[in-house]
Amino acid sequence: MDPTNPASGASRRPRLPANLGFLGRLGRFISVHHRWTLLVWVVLLVFAGYQSVHDRHDLSNSFSIPNTDSQNALTLLSNKFPAQNAATATLVFSVPTGETLTTPAHQAAVSAAVAEIAKTPGVAAVGNPFTDNDQSRLTELAAALPAAERAALTALSPNLPVSVSADGRVAYATVTFQKTLPELTVAQPVDTKLAGGEYANAYRALSDSVAKVAPSDLSVAIGGEVADTYNQPVSWWANHADELGLGLGALLLLLAFGSVFGMAIPLATALLGAVTASGFVFLLATVTTVNTFVPQVTLMICIGVGLDYSLLIVTRYRQFIAEDYEPHDAAALALATAGKAALFAGLTVCIALLGLVLVPIPVVQNLGIGAAIGVAVMILAATTLLPALLGFAGNKIDRFRLPFGSTNADPDPATSFWGRFAEAMSQRPWAALIGGVAVLLLLASPFLHVQFGIPDDSSLPNGLSQRKAFVLIDEGFGPGANGPLLVVATLPKGKPPAFTDALKTLAPVSKALGALQPANTIPGVRYSVGPIPNDATKTTAVVYEITPETGPDDPATHKLVTSLRSNLEKATAGTGITTALGGNTATNIDLTAVVVRYLPIVIAAVVLGAFLLLMLVFRSLLVPLKASLLNLLSIAASYGVVVAVFQWGWGKSFVGLSAVVPIVSFVPLIMFVILFGLSMDYEVFLMSRIREEWDRTHDPRTSVVLGVAKTARVITTAALIMIVVFASFVTNASPTIKLIGFGMAIAVLIDSTIVRMVLVPAAMELFGKAAWWFPKWLHWLPHLNIEGPSTDLPADPPLVAAETTPGDNAP
Repeated sequence: MDPTNPASGASRRPRLPANLGFLGRLGRFISVHHRWTLLVWVVLLVFAGYQSVHDRHDLSNSFSIPNTDSQNALTLLSNKFPAQNAATATLVFSVPTGETLTTPAHQAAVSAAVAEIAKTPGVAAVGNPFTDNDQSRLTELAAALPAAERAALTALSPNLPVSVSADGRVAYATVTFQKTLPELTVAQPVDTKLAGGEYANAYRALSDSVAKVAPSDLSVAIGGEVADTYNQPVSWWANHADELGLGLGALLLLLAFGSVFGMAIPLATALLGAVTASGFVFLLATVTTVNTFVPQVTLMICIGVGLDYSLLIVTRYRQFIAEDYEPHDAAALALATAGKAALFAGLTVCIALLGLVLVPIPVVQNLGIGAAIGVAVMILAATTLLPALLGFAGNKIDRFRLPFGSTNADPDPATSFWGRFAEAMSQRPWAALIGGVAVLLLLASPFLHVQFGIPDDSSLPNGLSQRKAFVLIDEGFGPGANGPLLVVATLPKGKPPAFTDALKTLAPVSKALGALQPANTIPGVRYSVGPIPNDATKTTAVVYEITPETGPDDPATHKLVTSLRSNLEKATAGTGITTALGGNTATNIDLTAVVVRYLPIVIAAVVLGAFLLLMLVFRSLLVPLKASLLNLLSIAASYGVVVAVFQWGWGKSFVGLSAVVPIVSFVPLIMFVILFGLSMDYEVFLMSRIREEWDRTHDPRTSVVLGVAKTARVITTAALIMIVVFASFVTNASPTIKLIGFGMAIAVLIDSTIVRMVLVPAAMELFGKAAWWFPKWLHWLPHLNIEGPSTDLPADPPLVAAETTPGDNAP
């Protein structure tokens, strides 16, 4: 007996509407031909898996900020001082309190360690802290000079750094490798799942050499860029953050749908789509520079949006199955309604992510492109892979239900918890609006005191060697020793002079930097070493090494960099000398300046793009304006919470921080584009349903109450999934990844509660019918319909058991 044939004697099934639309027809076609579609996805998955393995080593840790002074300094170093670009590590020797390294036994132990490290494969040179330091070399040079010159030269000694601390407890030496850091990472790729001492790399080679000779009472910590590259903190939780997020998401889906099939289909879509998206990101790395953290951030976003979009579509599919639609027709209608909402929500995320292309920092641009590719793949998965899986499931979507799942649905959405809640917000719109905005502004207020910077090694876990090295240097030599500055100066074009002649030409530069002068000549400069020539007989460039009095993230250091650059500009005016001030500290300062300069541009572009898209979707001016303003408020609130936790340290232990850290300057930029797009997801989900009810009733309050009531459980479930996915990345030991994951989890929480459930109903009540006003002179614009076909569907379908969650009468 054919249930779709009226002559068969079975009850007649509902028919599909005539104006199903492209997505609806596509959904039905894929549902019918689900086996072939799944085969195509299997091929894509194999390709993506191959790319993820084959191109994994194409990821890079390189970082550049074009057209900045620090980047110019790096370029000059590469051209004029090739040896300066070699990879380096710092050896920090220390003894317990009450002892000193200056005893013969400890000096011998340090010398033995230095000698052993010098024999390490790949090491070009290593200094001895007792003999190879600037003050020792100056003393040796002065001893051979006449008394007057010796006295003048000796007077400069206090302005040169030493390698042994004043109390004799700490000493350090620099290890220089034969290769640059990028060359080392190509030869010995970084394995982020293993500690530095667990696989072959430059850091382990140094550790093994030290272990051969260092006595038990002599502690040797390895710091510097080589340690930071290879000896990254690892943990089981951090290595499995994506699996953890998926697992928690699966649990929430199981509770939401109450059935194994209902959980498995969105989970499979998100997982297969995310793996495929990762493969395309690794493919991108073969044609451009992709930083190592781009796949992690992309995976985080893909899992979140994949689960969200799948949840929305499967919820509508189950509703249509419950209304007795034939399974292929139900898949068509789910794509024609929820699928459209997911498509346009995904487009807003892509538009927001592509806003990062406006920032002239390659690593930021490639993050935007990579993440946008990932979201595009997830849209493709939601509109092709998901209906194929629904085609396999058919009427069995609710098989294997949980015994404790709720089966009692309120037949009237308006009387459900969320319906009553939306009604309460609509009855007191001014109180809800003012109260909600006040809470968001209060949460955002800490952002007014944001301090941008890059987390240093002191923020790493206690057990790491480079943290110990950083802290010891800070204690023994001052905070500025961990953030030196480099100034590269090139002489005027012409015949290269001998270094003694070049000194005269460089006198204005040396004076501006306090080099060859008594200590404290330049406020804020503790040591100024140089000029150091690239060639003593034919000098074309020199380098100065500046040690500030203050640490890398101290505002005083930022002021010093600005002051030195100004002094250098004045000193070299009309001389033909070119200078550039660089080093990690200067690079971070330049990065912050670029981000701050371009952040308003990105915000304006993203907000404008989303406004125009929503205007075309909803044929309204007030709806997209309201969405843009509320999204900006919710993101600002998340910024404030991030500052309070990471910079002020409020509850820092709950996110696994051992010390407060500055806010990485590009993180608010990245958070903005991701969060603005994700916030628009919920806006599209909610407002498309409100628009459906408005088109049916033309009653402002009824449309809002019913729209909220019918989407609130889906939105809150989707938000919970997104929150746990993002929060799982807080387990990552990297402060930057931790900050992004925490910030986005908080932002989704704020957006899905205060904004969607409080401010939106209040604002829509105040707008009334004007919310859907659209000026006639704009009617020529295309209408991007996402409410689905105007169907023969029941005008007000009840919330069936398939949409319920355990504890349905609770928020």
